[in-house]
Amino acid sequence: MFDLWRTLHTITQYQYLSQPGKNSIMGWAGSGKGRVETQLNNDTIYFTESGEFILSQNGYKVETSNEFIWSRVSNTRIKLYHSRFGREQKVELFELVYDSDSKAWESEQAHLCGDDIYSGKVLESERGLEFFWTIAGPRKEENLHYYYSR
Repeated sequence: MFDLWRTLHTITQYQYLSQPGKNSIMGWAGSGKGRVETQLNNDTIYFTESGEFILSQNGYKVETSNEFIWSRVSNTRIKLYHSRFGREQKVELFELVYDSDSKAWESEQAHLCGDDIYSGKVLESERGLEFFWTIAGPRKEENLHYYYSR
């Protein structure tokens, strides 16, 4: 089992690819990159991202910022939150549990946000982590592939 918790607070940068599926009307195809600042507070890691996203269709750049909150429940269970409304009003996304068959941390249950369903899977990589997001709904069919590195 790879130690996701230990790896999280060593991360300093990210890159990602966004690929909408054929049923997506959002059109957010492109790539992004940026830096990650982490802050450890007992069993919580604040994961603050800042960077840019470049749309494939026209090269338009969008500045991005995001904060995720990782909360260790046990050695095989970590809750992931989004601080969309601030740290005091964080939104629980899902609980990641370690699956020994796939050697990955996978969302135990998907997160429902409006009509959209979010799920995730985290794998260990040579330089850090790979995080796969899937977002499905009436207007969305999004696939995000993050590479987090030291």
